[in-house]
Amino acid sequence: MREILLTSSVLILAVLLLRRAFRDRISRRAQYVLWALVLVRLLVPVSLPGADFSVLSAAEPVGRTVTERLEQREIYRVPLAPSPMGTAPQVTSPAPQIEGGGSPSGEAAAPSGGEEAFSYPVIRERVVTAADLLTVLWLIGIAAMAVWFLVTNLRFWQKLRRTRAPYAAENCRYPVYLVEAGLPSPCLFGLFRPAIYLTPAVVASPERLRHVLAHETAHARHLDPLWSLLRSVCLAVYWFDPLVWIAAAVSKADGELACDEAAIQALGEGERIPYGKTLLSLIPVRTGPGSPLLSATTMTADKRQLKDRITRIAQGQQTRAAALFLVLALAAGVCAVTFTGAKADGETGGVRSLTGDELAYFNEEFFNQEGTYSIRNQFLNSLYENSEDIDLFELLYCGTGIDAPMTDEELRQVGSFDTAGELICPVDKMSVEAINQVLLENTGLTLEETGRIGMDYFQYLPEYDAYYHSHGDTNYFSGVNITAGERVGDTIRLYYDDTFHVDGWKCVTLEEQADGSYWFVSNQPSERPAIPTVYPEGEPVLTIPLTDLTPYEPETMEVIRHRNDCAERGTGYIMHTEDGDELSVRTYLSTDGNLYAAVIYDEAAGRDGMRTWDVGCFFTFPEHNTLSYSDSGGYAVSMDSFSDLFGHDGLVIRYSGELDEHTGATFHDYYYFDTEGNPVLLARVYGDTAQFDLDGNGADELCASSANTAQIFFQRDGRIYEADIDEDLKQAWPDAEYLSFNRWDVSRRNLALWAFVPIPDSPQDGTADRWLYFDGENLLVYRDGRATADHLMEGAEAPEDVMAVLRDYVQEQYTGDHEGLLFVEGGDFVPAPLEYDDWRIESIEGPSYVSVGGLDFAIWSMNYELHTTTPESVILAGGTYMTEDCWVSPGYPGCDYFYFQLDEGGTRTYLYHRMENDCVPGTELFFSDMAYQLREMGLLSFYDLTGRELLDISCSQPVHFFNTLSETNLSEQSQALAAMAACVAAGDDPGTQEIYDSIAHYMEIFSDDLTDGGRAAWQALQSALSSWTAAGDGTVYESGGLSLWVPEGWADMAVVTAEDAVWFGESVPGFDVYERLAHISNPDTGLVWNVRALTRAQFQAAFGDADWSEILGASSYVIGSDDAYIYLLSTPTDVQFLVEDPTSMAQYELLRNQSQTVIEGFFFRNGITPNPDCPDADGCYVGPEASGRPRLLFRRRWTGFWPPVPSP
Repeated sequence: MREILLTSSVLILAVLLLRRAFRDRISRRAQYVLWALVLVRLLVPVSLPGADFSVLSAAEPVGRTVTERLEQREIYRVPLAPSPMGTAPQVTSPAPQIEGGGSPSGEAAAPSGGEEAFSYPVIRERVVTAADLLTVLWLIGIAAMAVWFLVTNLRFWQKLRRTRAPYAAENCRYPVYLVEAGLPSPCLFGLFRPAIYLTPAVVASPERLRHVLAHETAHARHLDPLWSLLRSVCLAVYWFDPLVWIAAAVSKADGELACDEAAIQALGEGERIPYGKTLLSLIPVRTGPGSPLLSATTMTADKRQLKDRITRIAQGQQTRAAALFLVLALAAGVCAVTFTGAKADGETGGVRSLTGDELAYFNEEFFNQEGTYSIRNQFLNSLYENSEDIDLFELLYCGTGIDAPMTDEELRQVGSFDTAGELICPVDKMSVEAINQVLLENTGLTLEETGRIGMDYFQYLPEYDAYYHSHGDTNYFSGVNITAGERVGDTIRLYYDDTFHVDGWKCVTLEEQADGSYWFVSNQPSERPAIPTVYPEGEPVLTIPLTDLTPYEPETMEVIRHRNDCAERGTGYIMHTEDGDELSVRTYLSTDGNLYAAVIYDEAAGRDGMRTWDVGCFFTFPEHNTLSYSDSGGYAVSMDSFSDLFGHDGLVIRYSGELDEHTGATFHDYYYFDTEGNPVLLARVYGDTAQFDLDGNGADELCASSANTAQIFFQRDGRIYEADIDEDLKQAWPDAEYLSFNRWDVSRRNLALWAFVPIPDSPQDGTADRWLYFDGENLLVYRDGRATADHLMEGAEAPEDVMAVLRDYVQEQYTGDHEGLLFVEGGDFVPAPLEYDDWRIESIEGPSYVSVGGLDFAIWSMNYELHTTTPESVILAGGTYMTEDCWVSPGYPGCDYFYFQLDEGGTRTYLYHRMENDCVPGTELFFSDMAYQLREMGLLSFYDLTGRELLDISCSQPVHFFNTLSETNLSEQSQALAAMAACVAAGDDPGTQEIYDSIAHYMEIFSDDLTDGGRAAWQALQSALSSWTAAGDGTVYESGGLSLWVPEGWADMAVVTAEDAVWFGESVPGFDVYERLAHISNPDTGLVWNVRALTRAQFQAAFGDADWSEILGASSYVIGSDDAYIYLLSTPTDVQFLVEDPTSMAQYELLRNQSQTVIEGFFFRNGITPNPDCPDADGCYVGPEASGRPRLLFRRRWTGFWPPVPSP
């Protein structure tokens, strides 16, 4: 649509100009034909192959920007079903627009490593963008125009049918009718059977009749009814485009002029003046706009059109051949630039390299979603030429990534339990619905539309319409590393070295969709790519030639023979020489106290150590290195392999060393083994290393960096060179002080660095951020080239309502009071005015979607800067920085977070701002701070939080949590403690036990900081968990031939009775469960629940034909049935625990939470069929269909009181 709008607009303007310029030099019919070009352009939605110069090529950057803005501008959010328990999501943009974080020309720096992510529910939404809204409005407009067209023409047709009468006209090939009244002028009407309609004024004169018939016959020969229909279609589709309306009106007028010309040609030149007089007498002067969608060729016109028409008839201009040829040539030129598509940027053939930001998007967001299982990674687990042939067994080996609860019955059917009833190994459930969701989102196909390759390896249960896979291993393709990519139109080709399957280079092909998503097309082996690096726009601020470097000569190491001196063996590696011979390399601790790397000639282990040890030592490690991390304090040596570096494969040895007496570093020695098996030191680098194609020539460079050093090893003309970046920069940039380097960014193929540089006329230094690239011959240094408009740096984007909040916050900081300090002689600081004259938002991150206690939130963060005119007064403390251009970040960069609550419709409500400089979304501490803040605001309480949420909160600040919990009412305490104990004991997530263990360890150290109440709460949690997880076979109770098993832990907190009860005068078997402390205090209290077995007659007498999916009586529930009984579970309607005893309250909640498992065991032991529709029985039991979730995860919010309704 965008392309047609652009090209058709240019074409319409060109035709209007040609028409104006040659109006007196070419015929009216030639002018009319020009509009056919516009018609074709509007109605044929394809373009010819791309050209170097075309309208689309020239307008592509602007058009792409407009489209992206429309697709990114949020209008509304439609919440979808919540995602499974997972980490906070990495936000996926429809296309990589990662312009922020202070990188040059939109090249964003890689995110720094944060704290380990943890699990909590996240929210999934569908964002309604401006593009979506405009599409809906466009379709509504089309529908309205279509209705207008049909109504207008049907009404006109009905009017003609009612009033017309056949009229005999000689020498006319078309039907002729006379309309006595209501027709403003003669006309031609009808698409398939056109007919001429006359008015009484026409037939009153034979001359007028002859002129009108000639005119309307010309309309028919020109196929004007068809052109009128197509013109109406254009107006309906492009109803919003004023140029199309102008073109429709002008082309219709040109059609009339063309018919006048044809009519005069048929009548003869002698009839020119009489024909004009006939038109004057018959054409009514229109005072308002005509109907543009009426298909009839009526002769109405306004005064200006009528005057122009009569003037042209009188003039009778003839076509000049030269003018016609010129018009045709110009029209052909216009078509050449409007009917051709845009030529893609980059190399020939329309191929362009992906930018660093685009590669980073695929590495960091599309694939490898940190902390979560990414189903997209699994699309690289098999080879396929088209998406229908994906191996679905490999794709779904680890499941769909969509949470799918399973019942014990499902697990039994797929054989997941051993004879003791224990789960043998984890099982993935994949419903057909979930599989279709994965496939539709990533390929556009459903399961039925694929070849179903590999699906036979899964077990299918038709009653659940789901597939199952039980496995103890994993086949997850972790760590996808896209090193290069290219784009042709909407096709993306991504290249990666498949180190997971270790079988060479692959190319995965994606196709971008209209909504910005990507579908997998193929995954095939490929040659190693040589795709040029995309450098930032503009010129580098520094270009450092590397032409004068001295070649680096790899060093063959001296090998010293050692025998029988092994005190301890370290890591070993099997390597190959240049000839392919195999050898073994090990690190080991010698009896002489040294740590060596050695080639193994012969080794054999004995009972008391190495019986044989014959090695060739080629490297002695510095003294402080050890073999084991447990002995080293972080200085343990390690080994790894490398391949295809400067034509060699070999071994990397990592250890700690010193660059000089003041500077330590991590060393990486790269060795290969020559044809004689001698180790050759290929390169020695310091810090963090990266082997990748830096300049895009198809061969790897070896890059390394630490805080104070940076290196590149590269090959040129068969020789190896080393560039000392730190030294080269110091020589080329003498103003730079304290150079500091980041890690090499493999996606963006650059190295971020910064330095202090002097600020003119100020004693202060400013921070200068730079980005270094390598083009094969030079080091290229760029600075941030992003523009600022309306206080926003390029790439800083957010929805309008969010942006308004951010702007208001920064404006408030900008206009507030500021005070600085000025350094004076003598080493003192004195107060000094700190003045700012501008502000800007440097970057915006988000949203992160978080669910806390059933409430949904969207969170944005930003970094803002204030421009100072008094840099000498800026205090550079904490996280504050000042750039070389005097832009100051006064807080901690990127740590200002803004929290918005989402309602069910996706509408955002701003809540608060908070600075978080020690944590990020997705960590326990961030989640904990957020929960405490919401609690202080009264938006949630501990009642609202799940056990996992409470554990995550307490883990970050255990003492503060339990002290705070003790200050709440006892019912809130007991609910929270029971939920936490249930979560840990359930064992559904191994991480919960680790969290609890870390809390317990922390409490051992800092228990003195607990208040009395906090200590009591912590002890209550320990007691509750101990009761829940108590080992043993439990206890079995029997009543009336039924048996009830309860866990051994209940012995300390429950009283269970097994005795018949009287039900409407009859004895019925059953069981009662009481909370021990309350029941001992008063035998009439403490009831948790009881279950009774009623005969059908007893049940009928009590409840009639009751609906089993409803609550019966005050609080009774049908939980199951068999041939003899209907089983009724009843719960109390008043408070039964000791309200002032937190242990009683916690035990009561634990009993309720554990009852689901006890009751399910009751069914199994007695052959009872569960009632699937049983509603929630006050948190004690819920049927599988009613819950729709796995057992032990259900937790009802409880206020401490039940409705005061009597029991039956």
